[in-house]
Amino acid sequence: MSLFTARLQGTQEEMGAQHGAVVADEARRLLGFYTTMPERAIAGGEGPIGRLAIKGIATAMQARLGRSRPAELLARSRAFGKAAGLPMTQGLLALATMDSLQNTVALAARMQLGPFTQATMLRAAVPACSTIIAWGDATDDGELIFARNFDFPGVGVWDASPAFIVNAETGGQRYGFFATKGADTAVVTVVNEAGLVIAPHTRWHRDVTFGGAMIIDVIHQIARKAETLEDAIAIARSMPASSSWGVAIGSAREKSACVLELAGPHIEVVRPVQRGTAGSASTLVCTNHYRSRLTAAEIRGSRAWAIHSERRAKRLEVLADASLAAGKPLRMEDLARFLGDRVDPMTTEPRAMGAILAQAINVHAAVIKPASCRALVGIDAAPSCEGTWADLAWSWNGAPETWTVRERDDVAAPQTAAVRALHEAARAYEGSHDVPAARSAIERAVAAAPTDPSLRLSALWLALESKAPEHAVVHARVGLQHERDAYRRGQLLLWGSRAARRVDSAQSRTWLAELDAMPGADGVDELQAAAKRRWRGGVHLNLMMADAY
Repeated sequence: MSLFTARLQGTQEEMGAQHGAVVADEARRLLGFYTTMPERAIAGGEGPIGRLAIKGIATAMQARLGRSRPAELLARSRAFGKAAGLPMTQGLLALATMDSLQNTVALAARMQLGPFTQATMLRAAVPACSTIIAWGDATDDGELIFARNFDFPGVGVWDASPAFIVNAETGGQRYGFFATKGADTAVVTVVNEAGLVIAPHTRWHRDVTFGGAMIIDVIHQIARKAETLEDAIAIARSMPASSSWGVAIGSAREKSACVLELAGPHIEVVRPVQRGTAGSASTLVCTNHYRSRLTAAEIRGSRAWAIHSERRAKRLEVLADASLAAGKPLRMEDLARFLGDRVDPMTTEPRAMGAILAQAINVHAAVIKPASCRALVGIDAAPSCEGTWADLAWSWNGAPETWTVRERDDVAAPQTAAVRALHEAARAYEGSHDVPAARSAIERAVAAAPTDPSLRLSALWLALESKAPEHAVVHARVGLQHERDAYRRGQLLLWGSRAARRVDSAQSRTWLAELDAMPGADGVDELQAAAKRRWRGGVHLNLMMADAY
């Protein structure tokens, strides 16, 4: 895979037309993916009625959000779609996909009836994006470095063709965005010539609204117009977001950073602080949980959700603090390796799944030093934070032919056989809910890493969904031999006991007794309560979040 680069110039409408003309094939492929994403993510393996209901609600939300877009950006989207040959209505609706998906989850949390139940939240809420920003005494030359994983259920789609697009707007400042070829979306990871780097992260909150601004427009306006952190905050306040987001922003000029926490009409600003005596005030991390007063109305479908986000944030802080304590200020390559880390901070052994930074659905990874116009970009198949990277040096003035792009295999760890099999499992399960294909891929991953308890847990769930309880019991038994984390061990005991109920009742009782005897800290009480409720024999997975219900 190589990094696609392009430079657009003119008005927003002209740049949209230029972009659409050169990525038409990829744009049509992406539209097919986004058009069906809400019902795939939320309805999962449900029947056609549930999927149709979700599709209708998401489409109505998308249409509502599209009515109040900034005129220039709407003109850009129309010009892009026309040049790429996209159906105009579908193309415009697709831009609000993530806002509508998150708002539908919020609706589920509020209503708790019909198709809107806790199952909706647990199925759709896949938080995984991770960012660390470092500057000043935390970096080797004092310059700001911004490292970001974009984790998204688009394996095989988003990671298929990484891209970097520079926009030279007539009368405005220049900015570039990292995306996938075919996406005219200055929203995932964006850098401008003032030295700001901006990256939104999925959040889940009850106080979303069904009007307001789409996140793609909020970030696009910040990229076009902001030169300082305060500029960015003012722009966000001037166009309240419809949905729930955490927007990490680093400023190379100011050598500082912040996170804008958005939830409908609310906006809070999280600033860097000193973390004890060992932590640095010159680093800031952002994952998928709120850190301000907005935490009170945050949606947390289960303890697994909180563990998934909070432990990734903790691991980034631990990695940064350890390097600085050892007298090793951070370099771009160090932060790139952080993005590919596989250790849950509650354990010591690397694992393939769970509350780790290197997610199977990591479809984009980038480390940016804006003052130097340099970036490291993961260009391998998901997880893109592993394998081959591109070392990019660009110019705001020059054409892409004058930029340098050098492929590197020394930035991060190579992808293992287990990771490559996990890629196929994520693609099958998240893309089309193909349980047999996902199970086959997970079994290959288990064969490649037989002592990894995270793979055993996933294999257990997929065996149960495939109505193969005897195989599920085997995976539970082996997983328990190696799992040391209390919550994950509790999951193995709960679901292992349910599988064993059908094939080995004595083993089922033994595992239930062990679960009941565990201390109830860190979410284990949630699993103990689940064990006491009636189980009807089905299993529904959020495979990438390592949770089931």
